[in-house]
Amino acid sequence: MAGAFLIAVLFFAGLAAKERDNHFCVACHLHDEKFQRLTAAASSDLAGFHHVKDSSVGCIECHGGGDLRMRFTVRGVAAFDTIRFLVGTYREPTTMRLALRDAECRRCHTPILKSAAKTQNPAVETAESFEMEAQTEGRGGTSYHAIREHGPVRVACVRCHTAHTTDSQIGRHFVSRTQVVPICRQCHQTM
Repeated sequence: MAGAFLIAVLFFAGLAAKERDNHFCVACHLHDEKFQRLTAAASSDLAGFHHVKDSSVGCIECHGGGDLRMRFTVRGVAAFDTIRFLVGTYREPTTMRLALRDAECRRCHTPILKSAAKTQNPAVETAESFEMEAQTEGRGGTSYHAIREHGPVRVACVRCHTAHTTDSQIGRHFVSRTQVVPICRQCHQTM
C-alpha cells in the first residue's frame, strides 16, 4: 500500500513538472498547428497573444484548471491519459473533455480590466472598470462589457473570445465574428 502511494506521488510530481513544458503537451495532444501559432513571434490567435506578452504562459495556464477542484480533475484525466498513452490505447479526443470555464479566464482577468485605483467600494471599481474598458476599446461605452445591461447575461468567455482560431484580431480582442454574431442574435434578433 505504501509503495503504491509512493509511486502515485512520484507520478503526479513528475506530471506536474512535465506539464509546464508545452512540447510535452503537444507530444500527446497532436496540436502542432496550434503550438506553432502559440510560439510564433507575431501572434495570430488569442493563445499566441498571451504567450507573446508573457513567454511563461503556455498550455497549462489555460487548460490546467482555474481552481483547486478543477486542477485535481485535470491532473486525474491527464494521469489516466498518460497511462493509456504508455500502454498504447490512447486516442486523441475530437472535443475537449473538460471545457474551459470562466474560472480559467478569471485567474488573470478579474475584473475584465483592472481599474487604475482600488477603492473600498466595489460598485465604484466596477464602474471604473467599465469606463476604462470603453475608453481602451475606443467605442465610447458601447463595448459588450461596458454595457451594464449585459451584466446578468451569462455567456462563457471562450464562446466569444476564441483562443485557437485565426478568424479574429488583436484589435477586436480576439472576438470571432462568426462565433459571436449567433450568440448576440439570441437576444438581438435584428442585429
